[in-house]
Amino acid sequence: MPLNPARPGQAEALVARGLDPDMVETADVIGALGALEDMLAAERRADGGISLLLARQALHDRVLLAMLGVQTAFAALDCEDERGDRLRGQLQRIDARRTRNLGLANVLIGAATAVAAGGLSIGGLANASDIAGIIGGSAGAAAGGMVLFATTSGTLRTHTNLLDEVWRQPEESALFPPTVWRYLTRRDAPGQPNLADEIKQEWIDAGLVDDEDGNHALVFSSDGVFTIDDLERRDAMLQLLEARVTLMSRDLRLLLEAIVARPAVAMPAARQARGARAP
Repeated sequence: MPLNPARPGQAEALVARGLDPDMVETADVIGALGALEDMLAAERRADGGISLLLARQALHDRVLLAMLGVQTAFAALDCEDERGDRLRGQLQRIDARRTRNLGLANVLIGAATAVAAGGLSIGGLANASDIAGIIGGSAGAAAGGMVLFATTSGTLRTHTNLLDEVWRQPEESALFPPTVWRYLTRRDAPGQPNLADEIKQEWIDAGLVDDEDGNHALVFSSDGVFTIDDLERRDAMLQLLEARVTLMSRDLRLLLEAIVARPAVAMPAARQARGARAP
């Protein structure tokens, strides 16, 4: 359903009529300010029972659509996270296998060096024994260095990148549901930070985005070669974004609670009279 923008002063007028500002803000996010106005107008009419029911139903429909939008966004983020976890698991297994093989090679080199050096020493070739020890030690050091400094990488193709949309903040999102995107990008006033800006700042403060090591462009791409560290950084960014999107469910619950707490629908007097005469 399209999300119609609020009219100038519409939200302020609803707050002035006694509605909670957080309730009005959430209704604005999901495009339900018009339904809130209809609900208030029906509550003030003596014969507004049917109109009130319709307004409340419209509000419930908007809340339900927004909740489904949150679940859709969370599923997409979870899928992106799972893709990274799968590749990271493969790279970790490769890394563990290489470490095991290099460790075994280091042990064998050390044993062979000791045997060669001992045999040459017994044979009276002291210089040759020293040379064998040097060569073996160098080979062992090289194997140890490969364990410490070797990196494992793999290609991750997602075809979509939700992190990139949050970073760029286009006017309309191709990946997030409209209600969730408005929740992330809505500004209380021009120039004030929105939730997407706060998420970006959290990424920067946590050291997850850094132009100096080149991962800035990598994590926002849909096709790239990632190391285990890159994938862990990307997963942390996705988890911070997931946490913010999940908070929208709390705001929707509070909105629904506020609607349910409003005065119950009263049947028109004429209908009550007919009902009382009914057998």
